[in-house]
Amino acid sequence: MSSIFEGLQFRAGDTFVHRLDPRAKFILSISLLAAATLYMQLLPLAILLCIQVPLVAAAKVTRRWMKTLRGALGLAVLVFVINLLVKYVTGGYTLLPVDLATAFSISFRLVVLFTSFSVFFLTTTPDELGLTLTSWRVPYDFTFAFVTAVRFVPVLAAELQTIMDAQRSRGLELDKGNFLQRIRNFVPVLVPLIVNIFRRSIELAEAMEVKAFGASKKRTSLRQLKMRKVDFIFLLVTILLLAAAIYIRLYIPIPAVIPSD
Repeated sequence: MSSIFEGLQFRAGDTFVHRLDPRAKFILSISLLAAATLYMQLLPLAILLCIQVPLVAAAKVTRRWMKTLRGALGLAVLVFVINLLVKYVTGGYTLLPVDLATAFSISFRLVVLFTSFSVFFLTTTPDELGLTLTSWRVPYDFTFAFVTAVRFVPVLAAELQTIMDAQRSRGLELDKGNFLQRIRNFVPVLVPLIVNIFRRSIELAEAMEVKAFGASKKRTSLRQLKMRKVDFIFLLVTILLLAAAIYIRLYIPIPAVIPSD
């Protein structure tokens, strides 16, 4: 799970993708997310995943993107198993090949959904994310809360891993025992993590009070976002891709890997 958050942390760079306007990259991520929800077939989902590969290579964040993919695969396996169990129980304790194909498609779509925002977060600073939301007239209170979450979730994930390593060094066995025993084993991990979360929240609230957060309704920014020609071209290609995905979904039948009949 921590690899997902680690794969979504911003990585500084001076590449074509890093220099793109964050609004254009955000719309690309939304378009990939929307297109992934339209399909259950493996072929279009695989194409949506492959579309990200050139951007990942151009941004030079392949290793980080692979961490997001690896973390999403763990959740995908869990979803795959749950879908099979539900189908096995509700289907009279039998499984057909089409059931396996459906469960695999759902799991693969989850991977595409997780990676749809990976390039955006890997190449966009939290400040640029805040500027993007502000430029779209999102209230600054909501923008600040969202940007703060984006900043702190990877930090908390790293703290969770540190606490787990520290407890293992003290002899705590997190991976042994039955399901209930494993849940009890995580209590010594969750308690210090929750304490750290409250401590960080109090420090953040005090810092906001010291800086008179919310005292002025009119806010200014040192940097202003400005779309360039290349950003408009990138945005146009994104819209065309989304339009093509919608058109194919509505008017072009896509053969299933395993027919249902």
